[in-house]
Amino acid sequence: MKTSEWIAAYPTRALTITGECRLQEAARMLLDNPERRDLFVLDAEGRVCGHLGLWHLSSLLLAKLRPTHSLRELVERITLGSVAEHMDGRVMCAGADEDIDNILYQHDLFQQHVERRVEDIPVVDVQHRLLGVIRLSDLLRNALDTGA
Repeated sequence: MKTSEWIAAYPTRALTITGECRLQEAARMLLDNPERRDLFVLDAEGRVCGHLGLWHLSSLLLAKLRPTHSLRELVERITLGSVAEHMDGRVMCAGADEDIDNILYQHDLFQQHVERRVEDIPVVDVQHRLLGVIRLSDLLRNALDTGA
C-alpha cells in the first residue's frame, strides 16, 4: 500500500502551525488536542519546514519554569518566543508514493521517529506540501493485526 492510499484509508488530522506563532499558542494546541503529540510547522506555501513535539515543548518548559507546577500551569506561563525559534527543522517525511512496508521495515524513517519520540509521519507531495500524517501507532496496530 502506498502512503497516499494509507492516508485516504486512515485519515488523521495533522496539527499545523506557522513559525511566526508564539510558543504559547503551540502549547495550547497540543493541550487542546490530547490525542496529538506532534505539531508540523508550515511555511507560507504550505510546505513542511519544521516539527515541534510535546516532548520537546515539555523539556523547554521544564528547563525554563519551576518543575513543581503542573504541565497546564507551566504552559499558561510560557513566554519562550516563537515556534520557529524552537522547532526542529529536520523533519523526516514520507513521499506520497512511498510504500508503507518501506517505512516499517526497510527505511530508517521509522526508527528515527521512534528515537526522536515523534509519533506522526508527515506525508508530503513533491513540493513538500503536507498531504496528511500517518500515526506510528496505527502502523504498528496494522502490522500486528495482519501478522506482517
